[in-house]
Amino acid sequence: MTATSAKNSFGIFKSKRAKLLAIQYNLPIYNPYAYGSHYLVYYKDVLFIVDNLWLDHFIYNTNIPLNVSNKYYYHIYYKLQNKYPDLFFT
Repeated sequence: MTATSAKNSFGIFKSKRAKLLAIQYNLPIYNPYAYGSHYLVYYKDVLFIVDNLWLDHFIYNTNIPLNVSNKYYYHIYYKLQNKYPDLFFT
């Protein structure tokens, strides 16, 4: 095994995609226990937390988790509405 393939440059994250999403939403990047009891944090774990941040915003009118354009804001809303239809009343 070469040194480059043995090195994990993503820290506690399994992929670069998961790490970048966590950084974008200011989630902890050094504590794997913040995401559950996994040794490595997968993209689906980070996405679950991000979805719940947006759901809290849409359902309970909390602060917006990330400043985005209006087009992307509605894209997130409709994506979550399709993913969790029982949570939305419209």
